[in-house]
Order: sequence, then structure tokens, then C-alpha cells
Amino acid sequence: MTKLLASVLVLLFSLSAFSSGSNAKRTTLSVMTYNLENLFDTKHDKGKKDWTYLPLKVKNSSAEVQAYCNGLSNEYYKKSCLGLDWSNSVLRKKIKNMAKVILSYNKGKGADILVFQEVENLNVLKMLVSKGLKSKGYSYITLFDGPDSRGIDVGMISKYPVKSQKYHTINLAPHSTRSTRGILEVNYKVGRKSVTVFGNHWPSQANPDEARVIASNVLKEATAKSKSDLVIATGDFNTSSDDALNGITLNVLPIYEDVEVQGRRMSNVVVDGTHWWRGNWESLDKIFVAKKSLTKKGISVNYSAFDIVYLPFMVKDLEWQDTDTGNTNISENIPARFDPLTGSGFSDHLPVAVEFKL
Repeated sequence: MTKLLASVLVLLFSLSAFSSGSNAKRTTLSVMTYNLENLFDTKHDKGKKDWTYLPLKVKNSSAEVQAYCNGLSNEYYKKSCLGLDWSNSVLRKKIKNMAKVILSYNKGKGADILVFQEVENLNVLKMLVSKGLKSKGYSYITLFDGPDSRGIDVGMISKYPVKSQKYHTINLAPHSTRSTRGILEVNYKVGRKSVTVFGNHWPSQANPDEARVIASNVLKEATAKSKSDLVIATGDFNTSSDDALNGITLNVLPIYEDVEVQGRRMSNVVVDGTHWWRGNWESLDKIFVAKKSLTKKGISVNYSAFDIVYLPFMVKDLEWQDTDTGNTNISENIPARFDPLTGSGFSDHLPVAVEFKL
């Protein structure tokens, strides 16, 4: 078994509460995707550059950590690497805050399937379930230890049984030498229906457009092989409006329908995107449904239930400086990022959710 596969685990906490008989009675399936922005545990993972997210006492006593942090050219990242105290107390606050957002959906019950990005490992995902989402029925956890240099991965937790799981690697050569997150495929049994969910976290905008084209083609090929009744692709696609306008990335996925397009027409979404950066909103986080799934009897999207979760406690006002003009601006009601010093805040992304009728 390779190192990549060694970290795969599906955890069962309370199988009796979710028997096939109870699942068969369900008529809807809710799915949420959420970039948790650096949900790290407090321990070093061998081979990963996770030095920033360690307790300060560990950093100060390690020559290896000091050398790495002092070698960073970006002063902001260097300062964080050397000075951030990512203690157990801070981690508990981060988990509590993430859980608050997740459980703000569906009247405190959360979505049936949760797809996460920027999760370090299985350990911290297990902590999120046991400490933040306890007794909410999330019996199944899936995560592969991927090749990302910082150690961030894609993970899923579910109230439905996992039939199988697979990891699709993404090779960016020759356009980039960076290692990137692969695509996580998890196959579920929901009543009498088979459901496949592809969890994505595509290369960031720091990479060339071609890197995201490669990722989209990997997803396209994996989707074509799926025989499930319902096929969903979701996650942080890191695709800006410029990409779409130029025919890059998302437009090479004609086999999918973007739920947000119809969802905005039929639901009460009030925010312009899922991620804010220097005055601009972008919908980086998406839920797609395979068009072939919508041709099957008994499967449809409840577009009126589409939601970009955007609640008053999740946002704040921010003063920031435009690097192009030098002007100081104040933007209102943008996602409140987690602050380790105060224990307040959540993520720089907003979660997206929708219901499917089965």
C-alpha cells in the first residue's frame, strides 16, 4: 500500500442509526461544500511544510522550524511562521467556529454530505466530527493524504454509508512543477440510489490557467466512468470570472450543470460570490450536477434550496489598502477569517449548499 493510500480511512461511529431501511425513506439529499481555510492539527506531519501551524513552544525549540521560517521571502508568511502559536486551545476554538457555520444550515442538523477543502489530515477531520459535530449523525469520514506540499487535503463526512472511494491524482507538468491536490471520489448508497461525489480543490490563481484545465480534464474523465445514478462535483475550483470569460477551465466541462446559475433565480441568495479579495467577489466554490443524472427518473435538483451561507455572525467590515493605487478602502460584510489571537472568525470562504430530490 502506498503512502498516499495509507491515510485513507472511513470511520463508522453509529451504523445502527443509519441503516439501509431508514435511508430508503429519505426523499432528499443535501450537500454542502466548504473551504475551512487552514484546518490543521497541532502536530507535524512528516514530509509536509506545516511548520506555521504548530505550537509556539515547538517552533522555538526546533532548529528545523526556525530555519524554514527564516528562509521565507514573504515577510507576512515569515512572521506568521515564526510567531503564530497554533496551540490546542486555538485549534479547539477554530473547530468550534467551523462547526457553528456548518450547523447553521438545515436548522442545526447540517447537510447530509459535507465536502471540505484545506483540511490537513484525517486526525483533524475526526476531531471536527467528534468535538464540533457530535451527535449529528456524521458516521463516515473519508480523506486521502495527498501530495500538497503544505499538507492540505480534501475530505468528506457523511450521514450515508460509503460504498467505495478513490483518489485521482493531477499531474500539472509541463505547466507547473508544483504538486497539487487530487480529486477525491466517494461513492455512497442513499436509499436505493447510488451517488458519486467528486471533491475538488483545483490549483490556485497563482498557477497558470492550464493547471486548472488539467484538473478539469481529470474530473471530466473520472465522471465519464461513473455509473452512479447521481453524480456531483463540488469544492473550491479556484476559477475566476476571467477564466470563464476566456473559455478556460469550467467551460471544458459541458457534461455538468452549474447549480448556482439556476439556484440564484429560484432561491434567496444575497451575496455576490463565495470568496472576497481586495474589493472583488468570486464564486470559487461550486456545486455541479452531471447532466446525465438529470435525465434519470426520480432525480432532480431542488434549486429553491440552493444557498450560499451568509449570516451576520460570519462577516465583518475590513479596512484594506489597494496595492495598485495606494488608496485605503473599507469593505463591509465580508467573510471574517479566523483570528488565532482572539479566537474569533471562521474562513475566507463561504459554504455552498443545495438539495437533490431522489
